[in-house]
Amino acid sequence: MFSSHLFFQFLRFGVIGLLAALTHYALAMLFIHQQMNIAAANLWGFLSAFWVSYFGHRIFTFNAVQISHRRTLPKFIIVAVTGFIFNETMLITLHHFTPYSISILLIITIIITSLFTFFLNRIFAFNP
Repeated sequence: MFSSHLFFQFLRFGVIGLLAALTHYALAMLFIHQQMNIAAANLWGFLSAFWVSYFGHRIFTFNAVQISHRRTLPKFIIVAVTGFIFNETMLITLHHFTPYSISILLIITIIITSLFTFFLNRIFAFNP
């Protein structure tokens, strides 16, 4: 069953995830509108959102400040890179095989990737 602790942790994850997703989306779209390649724009959006996500989840979502950065950061990088590869692959694939606009596809891929990374962060990156 879904405990209240897990529910509120997921809610906090959503708040931080939304802030990171907005950062990712805004910067990626800015770069795309500046005629940057879609994959490169998505990478720059991701890299900026990475730090919003790491510190937000470390402090607010998982309250893992007692665990050293030396332990959490490498694991978070693994989760983030896995999430980015998943996101990038899905975005490029959908862009080639669907008629939807890149802005809609970016939103879809960010949401799906966020769900995937919540569980990886919870059980791996920030698990004491």
